[in-house]
Amino acid sequence: MKKILNILMLLFAAVAMTSCLEHNLEELDTYEGHAVTGVAGVYYRYYGTETIPGSGEVKVQQVTLAYGNFKADEEAGTCEFACKLPSNFPASEVDKFSMSNVVVALNISTAAVIKPIEGAPELGKPGDWTKPNKYEITAANGTKQVWTCTLTLLQ
Repeated sequence: MKKILNILMLLFAAVAMTSCLEHNLEELDTYEGHAVTGVAGVYYRYYGTETIPGSGEVKVQQVTLAYGNFKADEEAGTCEFACKLPSNFPASEVDKFSMSNVVVALNISTAAVIKPIEGAPELGKPGDWTKPNKYEITAANGTKQVWTCTLTLLQ
C-alpha cells in the first residue's frame, strides 16, 4: 500500500510541475527608461530627547522638508529641485540644520536601478547636498545614463 501511495505521489508531482506552454507566449516589455522622474521625499533626521524603552538609546526623529520646483532634462541628464524648512520644523534644530546632512529619495524609471558615483551620497541615507551629486541609472534593458542632481535650499 505504501509503495502504491509513493508512486501516486510521484505521478502527481510530475504532472503538477510541468507546463503545456512552450510557444506563442506574450512578449513582455523590456523597459528602456533610465531617467529621474521626480522626488519621492527630502528629510532631515536628528536625535530627539526621548529614549527607546527597550534599548535606552536616544530616539531618532525625522522631519519631512517641503520640496518642489522639480525640473529634469533627460537629454542632458540633469535634474534640479528645491526644499525649505517646514513651519513645524523644531526650533531647537534650526541652528543645527545643514544641507550636508539631508536625506533624499528620488523616483526613477520603471525597472531601473540607480547607484551613486563620484562620491555622491546613497539615496535614503543622510548625505551632503551642498553640491550637485551624480548618479548612474541603468535601465532594465542595460542602457545607462549619468544624472547630475542638484538640491537647493529656499529661504
